[in-house]
Amino acid sequence: MTTPEELLADPQALEDADQGGTLRLVAMGGARIRRAAALRELDPAAGQALDAVKAEGRPRAVVVLGYGTGATVAKLIAAVVGAGANVPILSVPGPALPGWIGSMDLVVVASTTGRSPEIGAALTEAGRRGCRIVVVAPPGSEVAALAGQARAALIGMADESAPIWARLWSVTIPALLAVEAAGVVPAQSYEAAATAADDAAVRFRPSQETFVNPAKEIALRATEHPVAAWGAGPVATISAARLADQAALRAGRPVLHASLPDLGRGQLGLLDGSAGASEADLFYDPELDGPRTGASAPAFVLLSEAGVEPRASVVEAMVGERNLPLTTVVAEQSTTLERAAYLIALADFTACYLAIAVGAGPDQGKAIEEFRLRTAQ
Repeated sequence: MTTPEELLADPQALEDADQGGTLRLVAMGGARIRRAAALRELDPAAGQALDAVKAEGRPRAVVVLGYGTGATVAKLIAAVVGAGANVPILSVPGPALPGWIGSMDLVVVASTTGRSPEIGAALTEAGRRGCRIVVVAPPGSEVAALAGQARAALIGMADESAPIWARLWSVTIPALLAVEAAGVVPAQSYEAAATAADDAAVRFRPSQETFVNPAKEIALRATEHPVAAWGAGPVATISAARLADQAALRAGRPVLHASLPDLGRGQLGLLDGSAGASEADLFYDPELDGPRTGASAPAFVLLSEAGVEPRASVVEAMVGERNLPLTTVVAEQSTTLERAAYLIALADFTACYLAIAVGAGPDQGKAIEEFRLRTAQ
């Protein structure tokens, strides 16, 4: 029987076991960013929508409607804007809107499926209040239909055929273009972000050996250990959460996630548990000797943005001193959006490798659809 380690080391076996070509879908992240960034040229209606947003000027606040991927979009926009944002950026899951949201605010709907009743209800309410609204959703969806009733500018998502989990950039980039047109976000280098995603696809590719491929290394460790993914920097934190979300969705494996400097407070306690290194065991090597206490020993992932969080080195040293498994990935790109493209690609590649390694089948994630149907009754 092929072990997970043997499977991840064999590019042909990986391709054969990759149901739905998920690794190829992740490797196309750069192409998705480029396509979404070229909306003005590819879709005249989208260009008109963005021009209308620009003509109305800067809003009092930006409200991003959405949960799951939509909430990630809101966090990415806030990270790109940074601490110097000239307006507040708020994520609202729906169906209710905060009482203060009104006609001076820009509501951005980011929906990968366009069928959420909570988002539909919030969108309708935003229209009733006279808010400025931009909807990014599949053009034939229920949410897109509601956009017309709410007098919203509609930007049809260009990648409707892709699996839902692969549509992050297909809604994020149009949403960024909208808030950029509104004067909230400075002009972004989308080509640089696409290049960062391409670089990630090369570094984390199936033919890259495990010992120099962090995505494979993290996935392999997640088959043997509980994993804690910690982010050092705004988009590193988003990427750690993305890793946890995709590992659960794609492989059914739980991953803790937290951000520096807080680390959820309690997560630092993982360093003090029974998996901590014995002072007498100076020659213990987690790679050669395996888990210290079987499946209970945690493995750690530290995602970091170069120069953003100086305490990352302290955490790295503390984990290393305890001889616990640690994978560190540092995004060294110059802009926030580039670093996001690189680290999110890492998270997605890792989830793909993990799903393949544990043999997750087509029914993995079926509970999400079951939940949607049962709550819609």
